[in-house]
Amino acid sequence: MLRWAILASALTLDLCPSRVSFTGAMQAVEEFAATLRLGWGRRVEQWDSLLQVIGEIGVGIRTGRQEKRELKRRKKHYKLMMSTPRNPNLNPCATAA
Repeated sequence: MLRWAILASALTLDLCPSRVSFTGAMQAVEEFAATLRLGWGRRVEQWDSLLQVIGEIGVGIRTGRQEKRELKRRKKHYKLMMSTPRNPNLNPCATAA
């Protein structure tokens, strides 16, 4: 429902929906919730006001937030033990008796 309000606000104000803050929209809806419930005669005006407030709260331009994925190298010089399980007979401390 909140995404729908963001989309309605973006379409009303001719904005890109990805530039509207989700957290700001959530806070605006929480503030307007009591007003929307109590105001019987002015729901259309209150809804338009809510859409205006949601549209005014934008997301800041944050450059340099995308990084390429990298694989970490294994720093140990031992083989990975994936194919066979440990032999409990070799290490007496490996099994609890």
